[in-house]
Parts: sequence; C-alpha cells; structure tokens
Amino acid sequence: MSDNKPGKEEQILIAVKETLTAIAKDTYTPPELSHPLSKETINRMRECFGLVVNRQQELAAERGVEFNQRPRYTDEPSDTFIVSLDEFRNTTRTKKEY
Repeated sequence: MSDNKPGKEEQILIAVKETLTAIAKDTYTPPELSHPLSKETINRMRECFGLVVNRQQELAAERGVEFNQRPRYTDEPSDTFIVSLDEFRNTTRTKKEY
C-alpha cells in the first residue's frame, strides 16, 4: 500500500471488532444474574478481540502508523488537564497593583 489509508482487511477488522463490542454491550448482565452467553462463548469473544487487535497492530506497523488504541470510559479521568493562563495573569496583576 503506497498511501497511508487503512486497507480492506483493516476495515473488516474494525467491523468485526465493532460487532463483537455491540454483542458484549447488548448482552451485558449484572453480576447477580446469569449471563445469556456461555463462559466458553465469552472466552471465544475475548480471543477474537485479541486476534483482531493484534492484526490491527501488525497492519498499522506495516503502514508506519502508531496503533495505541485502548478503551476509555466516559467517566474515566483524563491524563491531561487544562490550566487557564488568563486566570493566572489576572491574579498576578492584582497582586502587583497592591
């Protein structure tokens, strides 16, 4: 591949991963209830996720692209935070005026 765009195989892997994720979400069951999927099926899904991600990493490396995706939860704290320099400037000006 001369361009840096994902190929057909990567598009298929993305679709498979999205489908597996949707199945996992749709069949979520609270811990106190029995899960509709067997433990064997759940383990097979985990193995498929692993295979898909490993292949995506290989293909990204072949294209020279870094592949470091990982799931993030909406309530997960961010690694970065924004500091407003405007507020800092306003407090330093106020201190100097006194």
